[in-house]
Amino acid sequence: MAEEALKEGPVWSLGPLVHNPDEVRRLQEMGIRQVERVEEVPAGERLIIRAHGVGPEVLREARQRGLVLIDATCPTVAHAQRAAARYAREGRTVLVVGDADHPEVASLVAWAGGRAVVVNGCDDARSLPETCSYGGVIQTTRDPSELQAVARVLEARGIRIHVTDTSCQVAVLRRKKAQRLAHEVDVLLVVGGRQSANTARLVEAAAETGCQVYHIERAEEIDKHWFTPGCSVGVFAGASTPQWILKEVVEEMEELNQVGERELAGEGEEAKSLPAEYEQTLAPIHPGDLVTGKVVYVGPDGVLVDVGHKTEGLIPPSELRRRGQPEEPLRVGDEVTVYVMGFDPSQEGSLRLSKRRADEELAWQRLYRAQEEDQVIEAEVLQEVKGGLVVDVGLRGFVPASQVERGYVADLSKYVGRTLRLKVLELDRSKNRAVLSQKVVLEEEHRRLQEDTWNSIREGQVRTGIVKGITDFGAFVDLGGVDGLLHISELSWGRVEHPADVLSEGDTVDVMVLRVDRDKGKIALGLKQVLPDPWDRVAEKYPVNSVVEGTVTRLADFGAFVKLEEGVEGLVHISELASRRVSRPDEVVSTGDVIKVKVLKVRPRERRISLSLKEAEQERHKMIMQRYMQRQEPTVTIGEVVGNILKEAKGREEEQKEREEE
Repeated sequence: MAEEALKEGPVWSLGPLVHNPDEVRRLQEMGIRQVERVEEVPAGERLIIRAHGVGPEVLREARQRGLVLIDATCPTVAHAQRAAARYAREGRTVLVVGDADHPEVASLVAWAGGRAVVVNGCDDARSLPETCSYGGVIQTTRDPSELQAVARVLEARGIRIHVTDTSCQVAVLRRKKAQRLAHEVDVLLVVGGRQSANTARLVEAAAETGCQVYHIERAEEIDKHWFTPGCSVGVFAGASTPQWILKEVVEEMEELNQVGERELAGEGEEAKSLPAEYEQTLAPIHPGDLVTGKVVYVGPDGVLVDVGHKTEGLIPPSELRRRGQPEEPLRVGDEVTVYVMGFDPSQEGSLRLSKRRADEELAWQRLYRAQEEDQVIEAEVLQEVKGGLVVDVGLRGFVPASQVERGYVADLSKYVGRTLRLKVLELDRSKNRAVLSQKVVLEEEHRRLQEDTWNSIREGQVRTGIVKGITDFGAFVDLGGVDGLLHISELSWGRVEHPADVLSEGDTVDVMVLRVDRDKGKIALGLKQVLPDPWDRVAEKYPVNSVVEGTVTRLADFGAFVKLEEGVEGLVHISELASRRVSRPDEVVSTGDVIKVKVLKVRPRERRISLSLKEAEQERHKMIMQRYMQRQEPTVTIGEVVGNILKEAKGREEEQKEREEE
């Protein structure tokens, strides 16, 4: 923040910005003018408030002098300041656990408005008066367990205390990280200013492991006698230590050439060569970068991620996910890609990160790549809106209603919750606009399917298709991007009044390809050709002279057609309708009548059967007469007298009937 402010002119700082003398000198050379009191800053100038913060009276005085404030107070410190002020308003004595001489503690005392007491630990807490009600806060660089220990001491004495944990989680994690590294090496160098409370805590935490720990500010302080041949050395940087100082330390260690495998501040991996680990740890990170890291802490204040830098970065809750999207909780150990929003000097150099923006950035990258490479992507439909659908492509994408299907879609609501296959039509990041189409994908697939079908279809093939539409004259069947016509005459071996009597839209059917005309784009299909032909067994099922039952289906001038079964019809010639002379068939039968007929002749190849109602009736009467005569004395019948005459007449009638049929 100071470097950015210097681009616009002089900047004043109230005390050193960081606890590192070398870095302070560098900033002063850039133009930072350090003062100890507000009145030293000329009126109207810009004053930067460092991470430790200041009391409210300092802010009031700065505003009265017309100073332009650049507030870099650490958010965690600001949280502690608000807690101190709240406790004071409630009438409590503000108990601050920390170093009384530290500027951060001084700011907390100031926000308590004179109602504060500072303790450095449990020993100090034992001497506090019992007449007060306390509200406890802790210096942000301290371990939260210290505040809890002080609270237990007071509670054991019967003193009421309400505590707010104001410790910095980043600092706590860095101490644990230093301890892990100390367990893995023989010698640990902690690089940081000697006035830095954070760095001092790192040294204390690492030394607790029994490792040999050296606290240095710069490379010149390294003593080669600290190392023995073959020992492993860890280098851990304080949060306020600039990279250029750490680089000098690493280079000095390389020049010593007394160690082989070294490791910088890691998460417990096996030791790596110093240059490789150094490059990984100190690779430049800039606002706007996408980096991948590991989750090291998850809490109500956000998620801390180690991105391989010398400090962790915080993802606040508002930057974890896009609004309206289901929450996908992160867990410690998860690997996550984050967007660097900037450096937070209030957290001593930690990063401000965003998973939401990283997800959106990655989504834009995927969309531009998909557009460039003409890729198909999948996306879930989130909602129906006016004119189309909103889909989730890592950001809000729009599918116009005209681009949902190959044809018109009346009801878009049925797509909500479904996954569509899409191609990018238009991207405009400045307008946050991503337009996609499923229609393009379907059209391309349809064209490929059409080509495959035309290339493979042949007459005589049996293919599976889907009934797409039904008309009075037949049905259209989709054979794979190409429609064929199934004419009504090819639906069944029997008579079909309407195609809907046999098929419904959406039916899957096997059909035979009868004719193919690619030039005209026409395919003729047959359904009955894949069904058993009832005429194959007609001679067996309906032998000559047998009497069978059938239904009159239609009448003609020359006779009546009778259906014996589905697909098999026979003709009763008008001369065979009755023994008497008949002028019209409807004098004897009507459509729909169920009658018994006698089979006169069967011609399967010609798909013809000649029937006789007259002879069937004669057969019936003959049977009746036979049963009657069986009960009577023997007599001479008329048939015996004129039998030959009748046979000759019948032969002449049959010949005449066949000529008429032909």
